[in-house]
Amino acid sequence: MCREGIDLVTLKVALKHSFDRLEQEVDHLRQWSAFASNVNLGEISSMLEDALSRVSGGNEVLSGCVRSLAELQVRGPTTGGPGVTVTPM
Repeated sequence: MCREGIDLVTLKVALKHSFDRLEQEVDHLRQWSAFASNVNLGEISSMLEDALSRVSGGNEVLSGCVRSLAELQVRGPTTGGPGVTVTPM
């Protein structure tokens, strides 16, 4: 889903939406893991817990990206950066 000329706000909003979807998946995985545990499927529950921790880790990375993009919006790029043009809001 790459578009030429994508702007900072569009990227930030898209990543925020991805973050929100992953948050929902974290909730679902937590519920399914608990269900599997309740019906004595310990191995499945453990695998779901592993998936839960991985998805949560990805969500933390997305959250960091959104925060960094928000900071770029406010202050603009640092000097000596990669030549990205950002217009501070």
